[in-house]
Parts: sequence; structure tokens; C-alpha cells
Amino acid sequence: MNKGLRPVMLLVTAFMAAIILSSCSGSNTLTVDKVDIMAELLPDGDLYVEELYTYTVSGEFDSISRFMDNFGDANIEFFEAYVPPSDRELGNFGYTNLERYPASLRKKSGSYYIKVLAKDETRQVYYRYRLDKEAVKYDDRGELDWTILNDNDKDHHNVSVMLRMQQPIQEPVIAYMYDRSGGVIAENTNKLLRYENKLLPKGDHARLKAYVPTEALSDLEVTASSTLLSEQLKRETALSQKFTERERLMETGIKLSRWLTYVVVAGVVYYALSLLRLAAWFGGLRISFEEIEDMDPGSLVYLYRKGTLLRVDVLAGLFKLRRKRMLDITMERLGTRFQEDAKAPKQGPQFTFIGKRSGLAKSERYLLNWLFRGTGILKLDSLSGPTKTERKQKISEDMYMNRLRGLQRGFIRWRELVEEENRQTIKVGVYAPRKIIFPVLALLHLTMLVYLYIADVTAWGWVGLLFLIVGGSGTLASIRWRKKKYIIGFLVVCFFAAAQIRYAPVVDTYLNFVLLSMIMVGLMPGKVLNRSSAAKRSAVKRYRRMLARGGDYGSREPESLERMMENAILLGVGRRFLTRARNKQPALDRLAALPLWDPASIITIDYAFNQSWKGITRNSSTWSSGGDSGDGFFGDSSDSGSDGGDGGGDGAGD
Repeated sequence: MNKGLRPVMLLVTAFMAAIILSSCSGSNTLTVDKVDIMAELLPDGDLYVEELYTYTVSGEFDSISRFMDNFGDANIEFFEAYVPPSDRELGNFGYTNLERYPASLRKKSGSYYIKVLAKDETRQVYYRYRLDKEAVKYDDRGELDWTILNDNDKDHHNVSVMLRMQQPIQEPVIAYMYDRSGGVIAENTNKLLRYENKLLPKGDHARLKAYVPTEALSDLEVTASSTLLSEQLKRETALSQKFTERERLMETGIKLSRWLTYVVVAGVVYYALSLLRLAAWFGGLRISFEEIEDMDPGSLVYLYRKGTLLRVDVLAGLFKLRRKRMLDITMERLGTRFQEDAKAPKQGPQFTFIGKRSGLAKSERYLLNWLFRGTGILKLDSLSGPTKTERKQKISEDMYMNRLRGLQRGFIRWRELVEEENRQTIKVGVYAPRKIIFPVLALLHLTMLVYLYIADVTAWGWVGLLFLIVGGSGTLASIRWRKKKYIIGFLVVCFFAAAQIRYAPVVDTYLNFVLLSMIMVGLMPGKVLNRSSAAKRSAVKRYRRMLARGGDYGSREPESLERMMENAILLGVGRRFLTRARNKQPALDRLAALPLWDPASIITIDYAFNQSWKGITRNSSTWSSGGDSGDGFFGDSSDSGSDGGDGGGDGAGD
């Protein structure tokens, strides 16, 4: 897998796992079966509320929470909880002979916690509280803007809300109920307004906007207003019409999401069953393992990585010189700093140049000048990062930062020379259609989300914020179309944005669109090869899988066995090949004299190129105490050289 893409995919996997785990019910559950609410609007604008909750308790609870959106600054004058009396009805409970539950506010959660001991039973709790100045009085009207059960933390079944005025009024209030879950105003007279809802889902709420005669708020001072009642009613009627149209628009959103999903499914099938990939696979079957094994190591790794070489691939240059009998490898004791660290390797391969420079290719001459520095000997000590002991002591930081910068500069130049040598025989190009597909995909998701937010009657401020966040991430993904991680990150943002919509059918359909878009992006190639190179790369991958299973070496000569090990190291399966090959024939005597078949050789190469540099970048200002984790390039790295991927091997670029 692409190294830059792995964190994003891990995040997506962790998020999906969290959703699955959170959906699994625990042993203790609390359901709200019925909610009866009686609210009275007082002459001073306060709202006095009494609630009777009916809970079903499965398991054992010592407290019940009542979310009140109170983080310390709410207008709640008091909040109390009682055992409901059996001889009176809600609204007439009064104050006499009531048993009170202890209740305490936790500002961090915005909830009141009521101490109630309950186990496998149905339990009722009576709440009452008073909301200060919940209504406002103007010259021509009084206004009550009350959000009922705001952002509740549980599904509320069979909700019934009754609102009455303490002061008598001669005509019904003008009421608008903004509800996304199907609740309705069942009764509205000059004495009572009643709202009913079979199910108010978790996280949802109902908003009541009531216009009452001014005499209902006789003790409240008048507030100046620039809006007449008639103008305000026009606005409320328009908003109410949007809620009426919401269901129809959401159904249209489901159809649009479904059709877009079908298009993406077609894309998934196209990339999963690509004719070019199948042609490459069939072409690769005609290429023998012997032909792959005899390939130039630099060309082998260049082909496998699709031209995106890694710093560790300088080993291909060393192995190329070795096959020309210009380089010798011996196992030697490593330097003092390795000996003094408990987890560092103690011996490893040493490369000695024994040939002549005349006739070498440009990349080979540069490799000798860069890594050997005129000494004729390359010790992996000079390529390794700090040991764990050095990290803890925080010594020689500048030295290793300079070493890393020097390695990177040298590697970039060597990579350019290798690319020049292979450019004519191995044709590698960027998958150009992504330049169009990614912006179009981002635009479709942005348009779909904006439509759904507007259809869900979301405030324009939130729609604007959605446009900025999703549109900004979509623009970045379109500009950086060469990198899959940006479009994957954009789709994760879309996932979270869609989860805020309060209409489950459309959310489910759209999230299918998001997840399938991720799959299509994952299958989409980052770089493409010409037909002959694609066939040979397919054969290289087949050869790599053979090595990962322990190889098939029969009665091969030592030179051939060393060549297999070199290829296994370059293709990222060195440790697996060595372990499984030795398990097949543990007493294979001819392996003892081969330096690369020594397990210490694989460990040291991995440590020098990968493990010792973990947590350190060219811009690092602090040390990391890590450096021992992960399998690395020479361990059990994943086969990220898939035709649908971007590069080959662990850590390849996009």
C-alpha cells in the first residue's frame, strides 16, 4: 500500500470499526417508551415545564441522565426530579407527598443525572423545571421560540407535548412546529395546544414557534421590534412550506444518490476487471521466472515500483555491481554504537568494490562516488540512523540530520540517473484520466451534499460552512490529483458531513455512494505502463509471490541462490523468503557460506535503511524514541505493487 495513503485508510478502517462496535448493544440498555410534557407559559415570559418519562430498564442502572443542553449558561432556574404520585395526573402533581430523587448537573455533558436505582423494570420519573424569559413580548404580539427535547441523547417514543397559557386568551395561538421526524400539532384551541410524535430520534428535536396575544404576557416588558406580525408570519409560512417539501426533496435525493452509486459501481467493475490488467496478466504468464531472475536489478525494482524508487533501492545498484563481479559482500562486525545498543544488530554485510571503474554506467559511477567515497568499502554504519540508545541520550542530533540530508540529496541524483537509463525500455506514465475523474467526483459529492443540506432545511450559515469545508477539501483533492490520499481524505469529510443529516434512508444511500467511491479510487491506477512493461511487471509480481512462499530453488548453484535472495530483498519479501526457504530445507549446507542468506544480513539492512530512521524527517526538530517497530522494506511488507495501485513496495510514492 502507498505509504502516504496508509494513514488515511487506517483512519477510515478505524472509523468504520468504531461504527460497527458502537452499534452492538451492551448488556445494560435504557429506552424511553413514552414522554408526556405539560408546559405553561407564565405572564412574565417564563415557561414552567413538567415531564413524565416512562423508561424500560434492561440490566442495572444507578442513575438516569436527562440532557438539558445546560453547560453552565442555560436559562434554567431550577430542575427537580421526583417519583410520580399514583393518585394524580400530570399537571396536577403539586408539591405535597412527593418523593424527590437526588439530581446533579454535569456541565461538561450538559446533562442532569438523577440517582435512580433500577434493574430490569419499567420506571417512571417526573421532572419539572422553569425556563427564564423563554418568551418575548412585542407591541403587536408575544413570541415563544421553544426547542423541545433539544439534541436528546436517546430515541424518544410516543412524545406528547401540551402548552397552555396561565393567563386566559380568547383565541388559539398561531403555532408553527418545525419537526423532521413526522410530529404534528394535533390540537390547537384557546385553552390548549397539543403536539404528538410517535418517534423523535436520538439527536433530533422539535421546535415550536408560537405567537400569542400580548395579554398572555401581561407582566413582561415590551421589546422593540422592526418586524410586523404579518411579515413574521410570512417568513414562518415560507419556512413551514420548506419542512412540508422536505420529504419529497429527500426522496429525490435518494434517487440521485442511487443513480450516482450505479455510476460508481460501473467504475469499480471497470477498474476491477480492467482489460489492460487482464492482458498484462496473460502476457506475464508467457514470461518465465528465469527471465525475471536474470533482469538487471535496477530495471527490476524500477519496473516493480513503476518508476517511483525509494532510498532503499540503492541496493539494486550494489547488487548490479555484484553480478558484474565488481563487488564482494562479507559479513562483518558492526561499529561500537551498534554493539552498545541492546536492540541494534551486531553484525551485517559489508560491500567491497573489487572492479575497475572504466565501462561503468553513469548511475554506477555515481553510486560508487556517493556511497563509497573513494574508500572502496561501504559499511552500513554510514547509512544507518541513530540507535535507540542514542535517541534516548539525544546526542549527535546534528550529525544524523546532516547524514539524512546528504543521503536524500545523493539518492535524488542517483534516482535521476537510473530513470534516464530505464526510460526508453520501461515506459511509465501518470494515469491522466484521474485529472478529470477526481474533480468531477469531488464536484458531484459537493453538489449532492449541498442539495441534501438544503433539502433538510439546514440554516444557510451551516450550508455555507459545509460549502467552505467540503468545497475546500474537494478543490485540494482536484489540484493534487496525482495523490490518492487527498481524494480519500475528501471522501472521509463527505462521510462525516452526510452523517449530520436527519433522514436515515438518504444518509444510507449516500454513504454507499461515498464508500464505493473510495473503492473505485483505490482500484484506480496511479501510474500506467506500456503493454510490454505491464506484462513483465505482472510476471515480476508473480515471481515475488513465489519468493514470498519460500521459493523454488531445487538444486540451484550458490550464485543462483544469492540472486534469488537479492531479488527477494529488492521486492520487499527478503525476510519471508529466508524464513520459509529454511523451513523447507533447514539442513541445506550450501547456504551457510552465502552472506545474504544469513538472517543477520536481512535484519541489518532493514535496520540501516528503515528502522533506524523511523520518526526522523529532514524537518525534524526533536528526537523520537521509536525506531524498532514495523516490518519495514525487508520484512513482511505488503504486496503493494498491484496493478491498481500507485507504486510498488512499502512506502512507494503515489
